[in-house]
Amino acid sequence: MPGPALVRDVLSHQTKAFTTLIALLEERGIRCNNMCLVEGASGGSLGYTRSPAILTDLESEYSDTASNFSTRSLTLAQKASRNRLSRVARSTQSLLMVEENILDHLSLDHQFSMQLKDSIEFRNICTHMALQTDDRRFDQDLNLAQEYLSTIIANMTWEATNKTCDFCETVQEQLKVILQKLRED
Repeated sequence: MPGPALVRDVLSHQTKAFTTLIALLEERGIRCNNMCLVEGASGGSLGYTRSPAILTDLESEYSDTASNFSTRSLTLAQKASRNRLSRVARSTQSLLMVEENILDHLSLDHQFSMQLKDSIEFRNICTHMALQTDDRRFDQDLNLAQEYLSTIIANMTWEATNKTCDFCETVQEQLKVILQKLRED
């Protein structure tokens, strides 16, 4: 599969995962009203109407707009889970922006290898996570989603390292920052 077509397919699956993550955030009372899917320059839907750093767990303080959110006190484990979910969503959003940048700068004959199966699996894990009613199983899926996202970013970083193109250094640095923020505890 040629470079740009592969990047578009990867973007499609990751955008679906991002949409699911946003729904999960809102379901847990973490407001993300200003984050919606917008159309990127290449025609794909991307979620970045504001800076990824703005989506924080601080916005979640007892939002009365969330349908399934009660005002009961959260346990430490629930707070940690919400924090991790926010990080995964922010990292996914940042990754989508980097991939859109790659797509904008990638010529038709230029190859940029990406693992489509990892993006499909990431999307499937996010979908499965949305179906979980048990906190423990939700957290297991969330950990798995974070691992897959880390793998996707690490593989893209490696791919950018091995390319000699104008935008690859910038992409590599952006991916390293995303990976570092994703892994913060």
